[in-house]
Amino acid sequence: MMRPIMRRQEGVLDSDVATPKHWALPDLRTLEQASADGHVPRPPTAVIDIGSGSARAVVVQVNGGGVEILAQERLALNLMSHVDEHGALDNEGVDGTLDAIEDFVEVCRGYGVTTLHAVGTEALRASRNAEHIAREAHRRYGVTLRVISGYEEAGYCFIGAVQGLPVTHGLLADLGGGSMEVVGFSDRRMDTRDTLPLGSLRISNAFRLTNRPNADDLASAYDHTLRLLSESALPALSPDDTLVGSGGSFRLLCKLDRQRKPYPMRTLHGYCMDADGLSRLLDELASCDLEERALIPGMNPERTHSIVGGAVVAQALLRHTGASSVMLSGQGLREGLAQQTEPLPEDESVSLSPITDVRWGTLKDMMDRFAPRYTRRGPRRAALARRIGRAVWDGERRHLTALVECAALILDVGSAVDYYNRLNRAASILSWTDMPGFTHRESAMLAAMLLLAEGDELPKRFRNSQLLTGGDRRRLRQAALVLLLADELERRLPPQTEVESVTIALGSGGLEVSTPAWAEASAAALKFRWRSEFGQPILISRGEL
Repeated sequence: MMRPIMRRQEGVLDSDVATPKHWALPDLRTLEQASADGHVPRPPTAVIDIGSGSARAVVVQVNGGGVEILAQERLALNLMSHVDEHGALDNEGVDGTLDAIEDFVEVCRGYGVTTLHAVGTEALRASRNAEHIAREAHRRYGVTLRVISGYEEAGYCFIGAVQGLPVTHGLLADLGGGSMEVVGFSDRRMDTRDTLPLGSLRISNAFRLTNRPNADDLASAYDHTLRLLSESALPALSPDDTLVGSGGSFRLLCKLDRQRKPYPMRTLHGYCMDADGLSRLLDELASCDLEERALIPGMNPERTHSIVGGAVVAQALLRHTGASSVMLSGQGLREGLAQQTEPLPEDESVSLSPITDVRWGTLKDMMDRFAPRYTRRGPRRAALARRIGRAVWDGERRHLTALVECAALILDVGSAVDYYNRLNRAASILSWTDMPGFTHRESAMLAAMLLLAEGDELPKRFRNSQLLTGGDRRRLRQAALVLLLADELERRLPPQTEVESVTIALGSGGLEVSTPAWAEASAAALKFRWRSEFGQPILISRGEL
């Protein structure tokens, strides 16, 4: 049964999270002060996770926007296949687990890690000799291996998986090899948590789904999964709820689905897979034997034997909850442990940071890591972009102002990499980098705006993607010009000059700008493009300092 933590607060809408309409960035002075204070990173932390299908170790840096992976190691263990008739792991399973821990400890030492957290999940919970493994890990390598409960695992998964996603209410399903942890949440607080015996490896082994399963076995696995979901009292989702999926099976399914269509974002974290795409994938995967499945582009060879079971569980989960799609979290248990290292009490709720704080943390992390020397330029440019946007847009286009503010900060990331191609470089980094707090659509709009600022047509992966609608391109071309105007104005201001010295207003003859540093020949190409897109000129005059 789902274990309740707290009751959902009714009447709270998440429109401020689902769209960029109500984004809120700190004011100019807050941005400047945060940058001037410098970046003091926390020491790295390491997490070892002994799971049912594999063992993993990550070395991470916890920062304001999320968790940055510094190193990762993975070893396939398949512990569910090494349980003897007495319910204990056999010698091969024990030796493999301890060998993995030894290798992970060496990696952690190589990164100078002094804080290490090691946990075991479903396979060790069910093993009668888990205590022996924990004793040996401590005796041989000095590692304290903690076998955590399913409830505690669900809580850590919630922290790691949902913290960086722009979601407020919904359900998290962390699909592992031996079990699936499910967490209900509202207002970014954990409501319920439970663990179900529905791991991808467990279902694949129990119903013979590993090698071209027949229709009867598939149907039996699907019915069994639906029955367990119903018995768990897992609720149906409401229209403003989001189904979030994490774990290796969800990652692989989303990867395979994404590569079948034009898509501008290269990162998987935050990708949404719809029910139809999942159904087609299940049919394709089930029709293959192991060798054929391994040849599917993008397939992880270590998951060929378990992915059908994972797809069956995922499909049954979408049907049971009524969700039309699932949003992938590329993070989970390990990232949650890195952020919350203490044991989680089973009778208290877990709260996550407001999504606006996560977004700001992401932008600040990017500035600190890529462009620390631009401590003033980015915030000044963002402040100017905000004022220009408010002058030229009203109604439904007002939300573009916040997008341009973000792009005005990210532009310095591109400058730090390659000034002459800074717009393109900044867009590329956005496409390849996880952006905690931002949806894929929001990140795609930011990247497209930067590319359009170059004056070129968007690549096909943007033009043909469902992330951007037909009307987006005109709006983003205007946004690109607002960004360029803010940049032209900012880079001519003397270092200590405040942006308040620039006046911006929309008059009957066009956009009227007075700035203390300007020349008649400045930004001629921009003026031409502005008239073409906005249907009116920019009237820029030189004012007083």
